[in-house]
Amino acid sequence: MRPLQYVLRGESPVLFARELVWRTRKQWNKRRLPAQVRKECPVIFRNLPYYHPTLELCDARARACIVGIADMVCRGEFPFLGHGTARLGLPPPWNLDFVSGKEWPNAAAGSLVAVRHDGSDVKVPWELSRLQVLPVLGKAHFLTGSEDYRQIAKALVTDWIRRNPVGVGVNWSVAMEAALRAISICFLLSLLSPFRADEAEWLQAATRSLWEHLLFIEAHSEFSHIIRSNHYLSNVLGLLCLSLFLEGAGADMEPRRTVYSERLQQEIFRQVYADGGHYEASTGYHVLVTQMFTTALLLMRADGTEPHPAFVERLRRMYWFMAELADAQGRLPHVGDCDDGRTELLLDDLQQMLSVPVPKRHSLCVGGLLGIGAGLLRESLGGTTQDAAWYGLASQGSSVTSGCRALPSPPVAVFPESGVAVARNQDCEVLFFAIPNGLRGKGSHTHNDKLSVVLRLKGEELLCDSGTCCYTRDRNTRNQFRGTPCHNTARIDAQEQNTVPDANHGLFCIGNEAQVGPITSRHLPGVLELAAAHEGYRRIGVRHSRVVRLRENGLELEDHFNGSGEHRIELNFHLPEEWQVTPTPGERPGFAIVGPRDAKIVWQSLAPLVLGSEGAAISRAYGATSPSTRIRVATSARLPVVILTRLSWDQ
Repeated sequence: MRPLQYVLRGESPVLFARELVWRTRKQWNKRRLPAQVRKECPVIFRNLPYYHPTLELCDARARACIVGIADMVCRGEFPFLGHGTARLGLPPPWNLDFVSGKEWPNAAAGSLVAVRHDGSDVKVPWELSRLQVLPVLGKAHFLTGSEDYRQIAKALVTDWIRRNPVGVGVNWSVAMEAALRAISICFLLSLLSPFRADEAEWLQAATRSLWEHLLFIEAHSEFSHIIRSNHYLSNVLGLLCLSLFLEGAGADMEPRRTVYSERLQQEIFRQVYADGGHYEASTGYHVLVTQMFTTALLLMRADGTEPHPAFVERLRRMYWFMAELADAQGRLPHVGDCDDGRTELLLDDLQQMLSVPVPKRHSLCVGGLLGIGAGLLRESLGGTTQDAAWYGLASQGSSVTSGCRALPSPPVAVFPESGVAVARNQDCEVLFFAIPNGLRGKGSHTHNDKLSVVLRLKGEELLCDSGTCCYTRDRNTRNQFRGTPCHNTARIDAQEQNTVPDANHGLFCIGNEAQVGPITSRHLPGVLELAAAHEGYRRIGVRHSRVVRLRENGLELEDHFNGSGEHRIELNFHLPEEWQVTPTPGERPGFAIVGPRDAKIVWQSLAPLVLGSEGAAISRAYGATSPSTRIRVATSARLPVVILTRLSWDQ
């Protein structure tokens, strides 16, 4: 999905040669797959004790949520965080994007075009075919003993296998989808075990499908010597999971377990900075990858395998990073791409799917995940205990049942490699982002958000990131939401911080111009100060730096634009619909802000400023938007220029 010039830029001929050898070998592995699949299945299901439910800690609300979602599925209604509930029937059409009404044919996966630029989005059938409702049905059966949930889950697996032969259809397009689907089936089998004698034939068919998934993922591995992302990590996690849930003489399951456990643990040091942030420049993918590594640790725990201490420590730092960025309700800001990916749906997801209107949903609610981490790592991360109870972790974890923060956080927390800082006082938190371009400059999920801020006032976002909205459904919308004007930062001469290709093949490509400097911090009397700069506008002779000052009842942004010549500068600020904006008359231009708290925002500069506001949109779940307001401050002036933004609120 990325043009070759983006993949290879800056790489040595030696690495290119290694990549070429690997890709040649991968083609050979793909050609061998049909013959391997035709052979007799050499494995049986191994009942790994992945779940250790402590049902007395699963309260009535959590039970009602799980059962409510399971009942929806039994009626043929399938929930999506950003698209709402789709009435698809039983069984559902597995190859359909129900949003656009367009379908992929049942042809060889290699002959299909997944991204067609016709208004369809392949992520819709992919999301459905990840089968992540299966563990929900399994949990509902476990909680109630109702045979209906068991039978519907089994019927869905049977129909998916029948209508999606290995290698046929869009749901076999990439190894990541096969891996996440296989994990869902394994978790269902774990929840339904032990099986009755009359279920032996069904179990055999499901086991054979899992074996085919394992062979497919091995043949289509998304490994690369140059770029490795959450896709490859999902491949290795799926293979580790499959090797632990399958066993058979001559199937080499034990060696596979060792190899995939080692590869997965090594990958955390490639993909996660030492300060705990994931290197794809995205809070959404940080959540997905944290859940992947957590799932791996739970699998190793279930198998009695001891992970490397350094792996556990790096995972611990991922949780610290997440806990510092989360608000008191366990919500992360949407920074960089987010497509709501999961390895397993948690209660935060299910509760929103069941009872929250789509425009009000927030896909980065991580209280349940933090609760699992708290119990697994024995850390005071806070979070909720309901999900942790399914793994026997709730008694070890936090007793917090709402929100996420367990202990007072420091006034300033800086994650130097990840390029993120948080400053907070009693009333508010400001998050400051000078994030390096993802995947060490090749990032497909990077946004043009250098020096952007997110401001929370009494726990509610006053300045927010605009989110993602979509990937392939609409090129213009995709580029709009990842573009500079959709973030609380500066745009110069209508240019992007990193160049964004205006072509269909560029939806997951972005330039690497916006190199960032380190975030510096100072704790002055009554002031918390953060500062950073980026080089995204060096090509037009401008350098942008920003100083962020958090005071007791106000926030100050001091933007410096250094260089020569005359340039057009604009600052953008995004406010969710809970806040209403009205221009204020007077000597100093500004706006009154009315919402959960009353506030005002004003600007000062030696250059003449032109202010305006307009309706806009933000996205807090993939595929969904809600109204927002964009404030824009602009000037055309000869550099250097300094613009001071002051935002204050009532005590």
